[in-house]
Amino acid sequence: MRIDIVNGNVVTGDGESYLEDTSVITQDGLITDLPKIRHVPYRIYSHRVLDAQGGLIMPGLINIHAHVVSFGPLCPGLPRDGAPKERILANLDNHLLQGTTTVLSLDGFNLPFENDAINKLHPVNVKKATLHTPKNIASGDMGVGKRLEGNHRRFTAEEDVASGAVAMGEVGSRATTGATYEKNVRLERPISTSEALALDDAYAAGDDVALVSAMKNAGMDDMTLDNVKKLVKETSVDTLQAAVEAILETIEYAPRLGVPALVHAEPPSFDPLREAARELGSRLVALHVNHRATVDQAVGLAKEVRGYGGFVEVISADHFGAGQLEPGPETAFAMMAEGVVDVLSTDYSGGYHDAVLLLIKKAVEANVISLPQAVRLATSSPGSIVPGLAPDKGLIEPGKVADIIVVDKDDISHVRHVIIGGRIVDEDGRIVV
Repeated sequence: MRIDIVNGNVVTGDGESYLEDTSVITQDGLITDLPKIRHVPYRIYSHRVLDAQGGLIMPGLINIHAHVVSFGPLCPGLPRDGAPKERILANLDNHLLQGTTTVLSLDGFNLPFENDAINKLHPVNVKKATLHTPKNIASGDMGVGKRLEGNHRRFTAEEDVASGAVAMGEVGSRATTGATYEKNVRLERPISTSEALALDDAYAAGDDVALVSAMKNAGMDDMTLDNVKKLVKETSVDTLQAAVEAILETIEYAPRLGVPALVHAEPPSFDPLREAARELGSRLVALHVNHRATVDQAVGLAKEVRGYGGFVEVISADHFGAGQLEPGPETAFAMMAEGVVDVLSTDYSGGYHDAVLLLIKKAVEANVISLPQAVRLATSSPGSIVPGLAPDKGLIEPGKVADIIVVDKDDISHVRHVIIGGRIVDEDGRIVV
C-alpha cells in the first residue's frame, strides 16, 4: 500500500533538518522517498493521499518511560495486581492520540505473553523491560497488598531478556512520590501526592512542628505523632533503602544481561544512582531527573551522569495540566537550555501526564531549545539509547519504518494523523483500527 503525505514540512528527527515544502512517500510500511515538492504529481498511483495542510510531518514519538500500558503486575509503588484492560487500552489510546507510536513499559514484573497480548489489542508498539532480579523483587515485596506470586516471582531477568525485554526498569521506583499509594492503603482513605511528600520531607528533616502541620493539612489529626512517624518510616524510609539496593544491583545485572538500566532518579536516590552511573556508563539512563529536584540539583546530576557516559531523561510530567506532581516546567527548561537532556518521555504522573509534544511546544516557545533538537529527543535519540526498542524507526528517511505523525504547524501538540507501520491509525483525533 502506498501513502503520499503532501503539502507539509518535514522535521526528520536528526536534530537539525527542517525540510520545507517536502512530501513523504511510504510504500508497504516503509518510507521510500522525500520529494522536495509540495504536491506529488500522478496521485493516481497512491492508495491514499494525506494533506498535511501546511503542517509538520515528523517521526512517531518513541517513549522509553511509560506505566500501565500492559497486562501484569505494576512496578514497586503501584498495586501488584495490575490494572483493568479498559484502563490499559485507554492509556494507550492517550499515547497514540498524543503522537506516540512506540512505548517501553517500565512496570517490569509482567511476563512476555502478557506483553504480547496487549500488542494484539492495540496499534501502539509496546515493548517491555524487566525487574525480575532479587533486589527488585524484594523491593516489590515491601508494599502492602498482593505480593508477586507464581511465574511472576519465579521468572528471571535472563529469561525475560531472552524473550524480548530490551532494558531493566524502572529500577528504584520505590523512592518516588511519597509512597502515596502505600499511605492511602494503610490509612484507608486518600491523601494527595503533595500531602504525602510533605509528610516525608518533614520526617526527613526531623521537624516535628512541620510534621504536625503536614498531618493537619492531610486530615490526619486523629493520629498520634508517633504513629505518623511509623507510617512514614515503613512506607518511605524502609522502601527507599530497598530501592537503593535495587539500584546498586544493576551494576552487576545490566552488563551481564547486555541491556541498559533505566533507573529512578530523585534527590533521595541520587547517591546510589551516581555510583551506578560510574560503573555502567552508557548502560545507564537516569530517569526523570527533573522530578522533585531544584534546577541546580538536576543540572548538576545530569552533568555527572553524562560525564560518565550515561543518559539523562526529562519527563513531560503534568506541568500544564493536573499540576499535582510538578507544578512548573522550570527545571525541565533549564536542563534543555544547558544541553544536558538526552531523551524526553512522559512517565505516568498518576495518569495525568502532559503530552511530550506539548512540552516541546512550550520549550520551543520559551527559546530554550530548537524544534529539530527537541523532536530528536523524543524520536531518534530514545531509539538509539535503548537498542531493540524501535529498530529502523525514529527518523524520516528512505528505508526507515513508516511510523509517522502529522501535526499542526502553529500548534505541534495538535496531532492530525498517526501512521504506524505504514497504516493510518489516527484520523484527526479518531482512532481507526
